Amino acid sequence: MDLEWRWVNAVVPKMTQKLLRRYSLLSTVSRMQPVGRRLLAEKLALTERTVRTDLDSLVESGLIEMAPKGVRLTGDGQKAVLNLQPLVEDLTGIRKKEALLQERLGLKGCLIVSGDSDSQPDVKQAMGRVTNDLLRQQLPSADSIVAVMGGTTMAAVANNLTATLTDERNLTFVPARGGMGESPDIQANTVCARMATATNSRYQALYLPELTSEATSSSLRREPLIAKTLSIIANANVAIHCVGDAMAMAQRRQMSETDMATLTKRQAVGEAFGDFFDQNGQIVYRVPKLGLSISDLEKMDLVVAVAGGHSKAAAVEAYFKIPPTGTFLVTDEGLADMILKK
Repeated sequence: MDLEWRWVNAVVPKMTQKLLRRYSLLSTVSRMQPVGRRLLAEKLALTERTVRTDLDSLVESGLIEMAPKGVRLTGDGQKAVLNLQPLVEDLTGIRKKEALLQERLGLKGCLIVSGDSDSQPDVKQAMGRVTNDLLRQQLPSADSIVAVMGGTTMAAVANNLTATLTDERNLTFVPARGGMGESPDIQANTVCARMATATNSRYQALYLPELTSEATSSSLRREPLIAKTLSIIANANVAIHCVGDAMAMAQRRQMSETDMATLTKRQAVGEAFGDFFDQNGQIVYRVPKLGLSISDLEKMDLVVAVAGGHSKAAAVEAYFKIPPTGTFLVTDEGLADMILKK
């Protein structure tokens, strides 16, 4: 493919660059529509003049339409984004990066989207769409209990799940862990409820905070509804989760200064399922078990980790030194490039 496009560029100079720029424009409109030209220029780091020229050409091609509220894709524009994706991935080297990262981290599969979610929040929505496609292909055909974590990335996944996941399947969504005292919109309970609604499935909430005393937790676990939910979570056969930076996750959990100092002393770099680990993948601190832990993933039929942004590279690389093989990773170029350049 690279050799063929070298000759294309020799015949029509800069054709590849123009194709990639206009595809990026179309995909950005797809994620943000309706969107104005100025914001498009800022997102793509292009001049407004360049964006205006490309938009005019795409209007003539029938791929976009201009409306009072901003630019939108037409039906043909949506098809163009979908059908050009494999070609663009070859041209940008994403597929090669997926293979390299899969081998580097020992993954069952790896899917990378363009961009860096640290600086481009809408990239999380793209990861959400890719996750939906992956689940449609990989979910067991039988009934499944799907355990999910909270957070902004998981909320983006919830935004992009579709009812196609329940074609010939019955799904029950449950939170993988107790609540973390963060914004209600990104709590695991809220995320799993939104996933269930989007896929016409069932869900079971867990009304139990993570950071409670052992005595309080023991008492709460005996409550019938909580005991029932914990039993369902224990039987989950699918997990969709994120991997976080250790100190950022400690702050989200509103951990004490003493615990934060412990994480610093033990050089924790990442966190998943309440387990904090160092760069060697050694677990250095555990939040009391109120749901699933990393060790529970061994029994799963399907595990999908969704994490992006260059700032999470160290956490993700360390995390994949812990779990057994068999995990799919959905990520972005920002994270992938940070790991692969080492």
